[in-house]
Amino acid sequence: MNGVLLVDKDIGLTSHDVVAKARRLLGIKSIGHAGTLDPMASGLLLLLVGEATKVSDYLLTGDKGYEVTVRLGVRTDSMDITGKVLEQKSLDLTPDFEEKVREAALSVSGTVELAVPMHSAVKVNGKKLYESAHKGEVPDEIPIRPMSFYDLEWLGARKAETCDVTDVGGQTVSLSEGLEFTVRLRCSKGSFIRAWGNHVGQLLGLGGTLTRLRRVMSAPFEIGQAKRIADLSSFRPEGSGPIAPEQAGSAWIPLAESLPHFGRIEVAGHDAKLLKNGQISNALQGELLRRVQLGEPLKPMRVLHREEGSRLLALLVAEPGEFYKIRRVFT
Repeated sequence: MNGVLLVDKDIGLTSHDVVAKARRLLGIKSIGHAGTLDPMASGLLLLLVGEATKVSDYLLTGDKGYEVTVRLGVRTDSMDITGKVLEQKSLDLTPDFEEKVREAALSVSGTVELAVPMHSAVKVNGKKLYESAHKGEVPDEIPIRPMSFYDLEWLGARKAETCDVTDVGGQTVSLSEGLEFTVRLRCSKGSFIRAWGNHVGQLLGLGGTLTRLRRVMSAPFEIGQAKRIADLSSFRPEGSGPIAPEQAGSAWIPLAESLPHFGRIEVAGHDAKLLKNGQISNALQGELLRRVQLGEPLKPMRVLHREEGSRLLALLVAEPGEFYKIRRVFT
């Protein structure tokens, strides 16, 4: 049981909660995840099962896609609705206001220098920012990072009614009427959607905080392939054993197909034996060189064992200025 399980995480669950449920469901302890989702967020979470934990580095670096809703006129310490409300401003909902919001939101595209959220795992002086935030401490300088956002799509806006919200500290605050807008966008690793929403609010002079966040893509996979844990659990009658991976349908990605953006090459016999022992045979070197001479880029390669059902045997990576070297061998 080695592969990637694509889960559509429900709001309210931590990523650790989902991992724990998957361990019981599949009957295996060796499960990790690639890309944490906060409890307030829903959507695509990649669970790495068995040997797939070894491909974590290659999935964590992939771009992400989100549907995000931002409420204007509210600013919180976490840049989302779970945080402490720091400021509220009234909105002048003129006929052209929604168009101004749309223009501002779509303008925050490309690479933008933004402050990272205080409620993040970014370290300052060896301490994670969220640890400082929980103690009410604010570092002298919040890191500024280049963040990349692209493929922005305006999904609309609506009037936000008055409501009460309770932050993680248990404090309840009444929010006045306002406006919420929703976009779909993609971003690179290290880009914070909360910082994006906060920045749009700043451009409008109103403040902005996330009220909804749904991950719809975690490269190279899409939310349409995923299944909710509750749906997967329906395959397991009360008291029965673990479910089989194939019961997950499109949500189960076998290890050999977990890196479809890598190149693919198959070996057998002596070539496979050498690779298992951490060596690249002359024949395999020759085939890799032939492909490069034919114009193929030096992209990472999956090496599959032809005699073992095209099982993933190893990953080869060409570092800058060097040829292919073995990066991972799978047992």
